Amino acid sequence: MTSPFASRLTFFVLICSALFAANVFAANNPVPFVNQPLVPASVAPGGNNFQLTVNGTGFVSGSTVNWNGSPRATTFVNQGQLTATILSTDIASASTASITVTSPAPGGGTSSVAFLPVRNPSNFVSLNTSTVNLTTYPDVLGTGDFNNDGNQDLAVDSYDPSTQSRNLSIMLGNGDGTFTQGAAYAVQNVNGWYVTADLNHDGNLDLAFDAEISNQTVFVVMLGNGDGTFQAPITVLPTTIPIPQFADFNQDGKIDAAYGDGNGYCILLGNGDGTFQQPNCVQVSGGNFGWVTAGDFNRDGKLDLALSDSLGNNQGFVAIALGNGDGTFQLPQNYPNLGDFYYFLSADFNGDGYLDFVTETQGQLTSPVTTLFGNGQGAFREGPNVPAPYARGNISIADMNGDGYLDIIGTTNYLSAATIWSSLGNGDGTFQKYSVFGGGSPDSFAVADFNNDGKMDVAVANYSPTTVTVLLQDNGTVLNFSPDRLAFPLQPINTVSPPRAITITNNGTAAVTFGTISTTTNFSELNNCKTVQPGKSCKLAVYFTPTLSGDLLGALSLSDNAGGSPQLISLSGIATEVQITPTSLDFGDQTVDTVSKPQDVLLTNNGKGQLQIKEIEIRGSDPRDFYQVNACPSSLPTGKSCTISVIFRPTATGARSAVLGIADNGGGSPQTVTLSGTGT
Repeated sequence: MTSPFASRLTFFVLICSALFAANVFAANNPVPFVNQPLVPASVAPGGNNFQLTVNGTGFVSGSTVNWNGSPRATTFVNQGQLTATILSTDIASASTASITVTSPAPGGGTSSVAFLPVRNPSNFVSLNTSTVNLTTYPDVLGTGDFNNDGNQDLAVDSYDPSTQSRNLSIMLGNGDGTFTQGAAYAVQNVNGWYVTADLNHDGNLDLAFDAEISNQTVFVVMLGNGDGTFQAPITVLPTTIPIPQFADFNQDGKIDAAYGDGNGYCILLGNGDGTFQQPNCVQVSGGNFGWVTAGDFNRDGKLDLALSDSLGNNQGFVAIALGNGDGTFQLPQNYPNLGDFYYFLSADFNGDGYLDFVTETQGQLTSPVTTLFGNGQGAFREGPNVPAPYARGNISIADMNGDGYLDIIGTTNYLSAATIWSSLGNGDGTFQKYSVFGGGSPDSFAVADFNNDGKMDVAVANYSPTTVTVLLQDNGTVLNFSPDRLAFPLQPINTVSPPRAITITNNGTAAVTFGTISTTTNFSELNNCKTVQPGKSCKLAVYFTPTLSGDLLGALSLSDNAGGSPQLISLSGIATEVQITPTSLDFGDQTVDTVSKPQDVLLTNNGKGQLQIKEIEIRGSDPRDFYQVNACPSSLPTGKSCTISVIFRPTATGARSAVLGIADNGGGSPQTVTLSGTGT
């Protein structure tokens, strides 16, 4: 016979078990998070059914992969991977598919979009420009499908000089690379960014940005209505913040935000309705953190943070804070690198299944973009530099040429005629030589397929002139340039270099007609290129005409009907304010251990300010055979000259040589004079 105590105990255990089970089953599913690249990252049109692998974080048994919003048969592999069967009818023709992952309630929701190009691969990228004229001055640009019609739209922040105010304008995409003016809102963007995400789980994209409203600088959210219009701004924080990373860091089914605050990082836990709780900020010693990106770097199913540091002294590093899954993070691990990091993006670039980084390094001209490879355990090592033309601009990642490998797209503010560049990925973490495309004078840019042809395009906001430039991919130019870039040697300012020739060959089947051919400042050109028949060539001459000293960059721009117009040829040269006369001295025959007659070198300051002479020294193969005596002050006024006398005293028979070097601040330092003579 069962005792009353035992019965009560059994009842108590059943009640506790039921409560425990109810708590377990009531736990919210996290909002799924999708990594790039998809596998495959692109697919050719006209194929059979295929399996798409989606990697990320926060997947559950009921998660579904969506193709342009429609669910596809999905297999749950684990919390970081799903596979889905994509139908042959999905890829019957060229297009770009929007891939999302949806997880069921409670919690759950839809991930951000990853694009899958359906196109034939190419070994190059060619962009052709068109212009959207505005009456205002655009300087910030974001993209997304704001009216749910399957076409990519633009959110443009611009300044209206007639009202001396700023506006947020929605430009609705027509699906052919053109746009129709949509709604406009009187909000002033301050910090230079838009982020799009579905912050309230209604299936519509929302906008987050910094703005000035009622003379107060704030971080705000505008909830989307799904028809291209947005609700009134909701103030999240009464201050500006760097670009945030939106993700479900505490796995409660609500989107949170993370951002760097200079001293560390802050987490804003989301309420699920587009509003957020007060920030929880964590100080991280030794850094100046401004860029945050998220990913599951140690593959434990919890989102981690990567913080990019910029100390301003070329001593930046990456700090990795592993997530606990509840919105808090472990003590960051620092990984030093060789630069001050700016843009910082995460994806698998070398195809090993682990998340890597590509980051832009401030202040470096020759290799401003670099990679960091992850080992899947939260640690990283420095990878190769990405070929990139100029220092510090914006960067983005996409499969631009449809070969299944992620590429880097960037912009630069250094040259108004050379705004967009792309370095194609090889799939192993290395990248090919970059290509440069025209596009205006960029303040920001966005990458998307604006004409639905399966090829990723670029939109650029140009503050001056008042335009948005849309660079649509085409089938490529039929022109060949030999050489395809020019580097000029040291040239005195306010002088004209000897010409350098470029041969342009028409490899197509139709005549190519040229419109405008021009160069940027400090370079000029002469040409006979009007119309070039198939198989024929024309030549143009480029001159280096520097008006200031230093390492100067430029571009030759050619507008034509050959595809990829305008074509751009990179130009560079070194200009100096220092005139050296002569640039070589030959002392002829001289008896060993005897002193020659002196020969003079005249150094002249052709600049507009004082020339600071740091050092005059003889180096090279036989420096002990030559001596210099000079009357040059440490500071040489503009237009003035000084003399350097050189003598030859050979220490051995035979040909002797050395170099006279002048170190200064005049550009192209050190300037050199070659020295030669023969000992007898």
